[in-house]
Amino acid sequence: MEYASKDLTIRKLRRTTDFKNLTFRIGGYTEHELGRFYHLWKDGQVLCIQAEPYRRPGFDYLKSPSTQNLGSSDKEAFYYLQEVLQTMLDNLQFGTENNWAHLVRQKDNTYSLIYTRKEFVRLKCPVWTKKVNLDDIEITRIVDCALWEGIHEEMEVDLFMGVHALWSEFVAAESLGHKLMNEAGVSHYTYKLLAHVYKSGMIIGVMCEPIIGRRVCPTDRAAVFAAVADIQRHGILLGSLLPHDILITEEGVRFLNISGVQFYKDHDKLAVEAETSHWAELAQTFGSGMLAPHTPLGSRARDALSYVIPRLPSPGRPVYTTPELAMMRFVWSVMTSPGEFARTDVLPLLKFRDSEQQRKRSVVTHDPKHRRRAKISRKVLIAPLDCSESENRFEELDQIVPTDDEPYNPKWRSSQHTPYERPKKKLLLPRDDE
Repeated sequence: MEYASKDLTIRKLRRTTDFKNLTFRIGGYTEHELGRFYHLWKDGQVLCIQAEPYRRPGFDYLKSPSTQNLGSSDKEAFYYLQEVLQTMLDNLQFGTENNWAHLVRQKDNTYSLIYTRKEFVRLKCPVWTKKVNLDDIEITRIVDCALWEGIHEEMEVDLFMGVHALWSEFVAAESLGHKLMNEAGVSHYTYKLLAHVYKSGMIIGVMCEPIIGRRVCPTDRAAVFAAVADIQRHGILLGSLLPHDILITEEGVRFLNISGVQFYKDHDKLAVEAETSHWAELAQTFGSGMLAPHTPLGSRARDALSYVIPRLPSPGRPVYTTPELAMMRFVWSVMTSPGEFARTDVLPLLKFRDSEQQRKRSVVTHDPKHRRRAKISRKVLIAPLDCSESENRFEELDQIVPTDDEPYNPKWRSSQHTPYERPKKKLLLPRDDE
């Protein structure tokens, strides 16, 4: 979850919370023509909800189609329906063949859901790998509705999921791009596509190796140029060579964004296209493009944008809290605040998250397996016997004083005295005549 600590992942929540009753909001957006969309996830099941569009009176959406131009009333309308869905969490139907629902407003201003089934991904080529059921993958982290992480057959994997229109086209193009790279014999320059993911008989995404590597830097210029030249000799034109599309691993150069790959039988025509798509873009990448900050496409380099929609308290459900539940409510309150949509008021929250992570790293653990070995100086400070209280009470000796106990740790002592003095105690004894 964004603004939460990095270790608060789905895998941890499975062990520390009533996970089967947690509903995640993994994505959402608004379109002035089609409506407002909310993508929800619960214990491995996906449900997409479409609501009626909101139109601000007197505003021309055709002149400003971008969501960045949305006003405060648009944001409030979007989050209002999200809070309506919060009241309906106990009645949402997950795990059925219907993966889509329409949120309909009734005459009495109440809302109901009409469920249906929609095909997410329409592949541009036949399935050329094995198919894996989404239920057989343990989801460990969800960045957004498109980028997921999980474990399949005791191996970490990355998932590209097409649960809405834009990313469903990307998944279909990614599958075709990997197929072209594999047939050309240059799949070792990508993160291998392992399987197509299906649910209820429909392809909903692809599964690949975990996208792990460091960002490209100027010293990688020769290796990247050599890799692109080798790929071009095999008739492949890469779709994008921006800095965030290139990673460096121990095995060599890896390219992302395979959805834009094209295959050319005519190498002369390929050479003409490569002048701009390959070499001109690489010149810019290792020039001015290298100076700009960039984040790779992979999910592991990004903060999670998904968060839990907390359930409302009810008479039949006790109200209790844990550190995880408290953080979920905190993130929910942040993400549903009106100013959050533009991401202008989040710096204090990021500082809060970073300070929490720093505090956790600074805590000294008492586990013997993780206790740090104390650093003992070869010079020991001891108090001389003839030293008064006003003088310097310590002198420096060059000899090593052996000790069998662990080094003195002032945090282990409740007394305010130093280890070289003891409190004066008086023992009261009864007299013989009493």
